[in-house]
Amino acid sequence: MSKGFNSLPERFLVIVTVTSFMLCIAALLGPVLNNSEMERIFINWFTFLVLGLSGVIFVLIQQIFAREKIKPYLHIVACVFYVIFAVILSGLCRQMNQPYVLIPFLIIEYFLENALNNIFVFHDRFMEECGDFTGKELEAHLFHNNLSAIDFGAKARFAQGVLCILPAIMFAVLFCVLKSGYSVSILELVLIGLFFLSEALIFLLTGLFKNDVFFGFLGFRDYVQNKKKLFRSALVILFAAFVFGAVFSSNHAFIKISFKERPAPEVNYEIEPQQSYEQSGNLDIREMLEDMYPDDGKFPAWIWDVIFGIIKWAAIAALTVWLILFFFKPFFSAHWKQFWKEGRLIKFLRNIWHEIKAFFRYAFTKGTLDQAYSSVQSKKFGESIKDFLKKAGRSKEKTAEIDRLTKHFMKLIDWGEAHEIKYRTNLAPAEYTQLLKTAAVVPDLQEAMDTAGMLFEKALYDKNVLSREEEARFIECVKKIVDFFE
Repeated sequence: MSKGFNSLPERFLVIVTVTSFMLCIAALLGPVLNNSEMERIFINWFTFLVLGLSGVIFVLIQQIFAREKIKPYLHIVACVFYVIFAVILSGLCRQMNQPYVLIPFLIIEYFLENALNNIFVFHDRFMEECGDFTGKELEAHLFHNNLSAIDFGAKARFAQGVLCILPAIMFAVLFCVLKSGYSVSILELVLIGLFFLSEALIFLLTGLFKNDVFFGFLGFRDYVQNKKKLFRSALVILFAAFVFGAVFSSNHAFIKISFKERPAPEVNYEIEPQQSYEQSGNLDIREMLEDMYPDDGKFPAWIWDVIFGIIKWAAIAALTVWLILFFFKPFFSAHWKQFWKEGRLIKFLRNIWHEIKAFFRYAFTKGTLDQAYSSVQSKKFGESIKDFLKKAGRSKEKTAEIDRLTKHFMKLIDWGEAHEIKYRTNLAPAEYTQLLKTAAVVPDLQEAMDTAGMLFEKALYDKNVLSREEEARFIECVKKIVDFFE
């Protein structure tokens, strides 16, 4: 499958698309809803700040939900508690009118980002399902394991429907605001342009991901040869569409369609005199009440009041208990306790920070376009080594040594991923370095790979600590391999 379209830029597109849409709608509705004379300001700097930060926080929450495989209905719980937090924050900041706008806007923003983020979440699951298979093996594997592809197709269709509706809403709000006599500021125009640009790129990625699924079932991988050229072509098409749209929609367009309004037909409305219930033949309400509550001494009216009162309060109590269980039961589950006990949130945020640094390092470093700036396989290797150390019960000194060497060996895995040599969990370190030798035609590099694999396995399985010379030699070999093609 296509390499180079990594998870961080995809999530960034989700944030930019939804956040720019919500900020633009808020900016357009601001002059309409705000009333400075009566001191009723519903949309101000606080609204924009909360909507902007919430766009980032929502994607992080949804990514945690995807990684931990939390049930989808708990998105409602997360959204409700976040809205409550936003309302409390508004009260603390003395923004008393802002919750009337923030509550619906935050709910809409959360579920819009969830709909778009699901495209990339389920595509990642499909890629994990494909594993390292290629050709006939991949075709046969997906024939028997196609649930991830089906889920991705359903989420992609729904997300594309949402992406088609958002511009219609944007144009409808823009049309109503302009009709009301308000003008559009430069900031709003920038937000509109940013929204359409990011939405077009999401459409591009969705199309590529659908092709990943289609070609995957045929056994093909890495069908996109020149990603840079593809990206440039998409931007050229988008720019051409923007230019033609601006030309045809301007006041001095080459082709202008004029509309002639038809005169409205005259309609005479005659108001008929109202008739009473007795004249119209309708049933009298008093007769209905007398039939429901007969005064014959058998069923007095107070008995019915007691029965209906019990039913009403029982329903209210049952609904209250259900809401309490629905919103607070997840906080007492074993998954929740394990999540905080193992510090998964800190690990997740640390991984995000490393991905951000790696992305900018990749973006501003000279190198080939196909070189991956992050490797999932190297992270899995590091986690497997940590699990091995926990079970092996090594000394603190030995654990610190293996931790140092593992970080360097992960660079070798990243280097192999960039040169189409994938790491598999069933390979020992020395076996993986033997695979790396297929990409190294220089004898010195092949020798360095053999040495690196041998020394890492010695450090991993031998209870004694490596000497300083051996550790320095291992680091030198890794650096020699990684820096050779840079």
